[in-house]
Amino acid sequence: MSKLLRPLFTAYGGFVGICEHIKLYIYSKNAVKKQAKVLRNLMRDNKTTVYGRKNNFDKVHSVEDYQNTVPLSGYLDYEDYIMRMADGEKGLITNRLIRRFTESSGSTGRSKLVPLSGFSEWTIMCFSFSAPIGCAVKYFWKEKHRPLPPQRGLLTAEINYRKLPGGATVSCLSSIPLLNMKPIVKFYTSSPKQVMFPEPDVDMDMHYVKLRFALQDSDISYLGTIFITTLESMLFYLEENWQMLCDDIEKGTLSEKVRIPDHIRQSLQKNLKPKPKRAAFLRKEFEKGFDESPIVPRIWPKCGWMYGMGTGALSHYQQRLRRYIGEDMPIHYVGYAATEALMAVPIEVNSYEYVMLPQNGFYEFLPLDAPEGTRPLTISELEVGKEYELILTNMSGFYRYRIEDVVKVTGYYHQSPKITFCYRLNQIANISGEKINQLAFDEIVGNFSDKMNEMFVGYSIYPDRSTSPGHYVLLVEGTREHTADEEKVYAEEFEKCLCAGNVSVGPLIKSGALGHCRVKFLRHGTYDDYREMLRMNGANLNQIKPIKVINSEERKDFFFGHTQF
Repeated sequence: MSKLLRPLFTAYGGFVGICEHIKLYIYSKNAVKKQAKVLRNLMRDNKTTVYGRKNNFDKVHSVEDYQNTVPLSGYLDYEDYIMRMADGEKGLITNRLIRRFTESSGSTGRSKLVPLSGFSEWTIMCFSFSAPIGCAVKYFWKEKHRPLPPQRGLLTAEINYRKLPGGATVSCLSSIPLLNMKPIVKFYTSSPKQVMFPEPDVDMDMHYVKLRFALQDSDISYLGTIFITTLESMLFYLEENWQMLCDDIEKGTLSEKVRIPDHIRQSLQKNLKPKPKRAAFLRKEFEKGFDESPIVPRIWPKCGWMYGMGTGALSHYQQRLRRYIGEDMPIHYVGYAATEALMAVPIEVNSYEYVMLPQNGFYEFLPLDAPEGTRPLTISELEVGKEYELILTNMSGFYRYRIEDVVKVTGYYHQSPKITFCYRLNQIANISGEKINQLAFDEIVGNFSDKMNEMFVGYSIYPDRSTSPGHYVLLVEGTREHTADEEKVYAEEFEKCLCAGNVSVGPLIKSGALGHCRVKFLRHGTYDDYREMLRMNGANLNQIKPIKVINSEERKDFFFGHTQF
């Protein structure tokens, strides 16, 4: 049945995706007017809310009125209202229908609960599910001169949700499309429903289980993930555990060595049969090694594209991912989103530029070098090549909200800006005035990796201010064992890369205002252990971002507790 329905779902998803691209084209041609209309409608529809009356929405008739009347805001301005909304109260910050809430992972601070209007939910469905398929359809027609084949993929995501007292559900933003399509997910993914929609607080080795079912399937045609770090981590797991996986595929079993609750193991086992031919084929490819040629095209010859967020802080991981998938596999980078909204999407594969969605919110941009009190700019006033703090008015009750993201304007798609995400304002490391942001660290560590001819599973920076002068500590998890003697060599080379990447660092070290760098090697599996710890504490794995800057005692204790020496 699934093979019969797969072409239907692929065709439908591709059709809707192409329609969304056409819709975005129309909106972008008239983006300035569309933004003004979005703002007028939000003021009109929400002027009777508690927040609207407090901030005089009824007196707002233009963008200028809005900026002069409604103040900039942060999450604390809404927290009390949101807690009351969670209990079912209405008319507080929006009059729109709220049936779902989204939740941040807490990986960049305290977890936030955010309402999601029905309009925003539909936009997410269209642009984070159908639009990527539409891009794949266009790519296959343009580059391969054939239709997109029926799709069945390996998805790294698992979808968790819970109910609030008022009846609404809570999940991460990226879970919304799969959550709404739960009955049909089995037709286009290799993972069973017990894996895609796990029980709350289930303790299961997800890398193993997802690979176990995907590897036995020779028809895998795409790879899907939220953050590419998750997929890269899964493929690294495959490189280290392929023998166990092949043994289980040959025998039709689930390894007793991995964590799977007994009742789930029994349920999954019912759908497994021995596949000795498939296991033999996989062994032959794995025994050639993972550096012979990219492994994904060898074990899944039909795999033609993938999607996942991979720009900004995640771009450092692409080189490692390409080692597994190859340089030619097209990637759709999904879009730019926060817990509060989906704000921009790429309109073609392999594009790092995201077109802002003029219909899904009102956007303002504050230049980073602007003095206090400067009026934020609107979409028609931006300078290409410049970085801005993005201020969001979403469709769900947040007004002039500072999400603390910095974006760079790379161009325009008609009247709609094209942007790339740079970094979060609260993730800038600064000991003696050097102010190194996350994007710069990605480039510096990337250059350091090249210089040492070694790829890192992950890295984190700790600005150590406990010494005089303060100094930077780079913590890295490598793909091989290191010795204590190597720490000094690595530290010297990292310091050279840091000086080359930030002109302030060298003079500060020479003057004694900044101490010499140190490097600490992390034990194998540290970043997987940290993800697992967050999961056990209630974080959604789909939302966990790489920990680049260690800026809390909790993170410091964890990572320094996992060093090799």
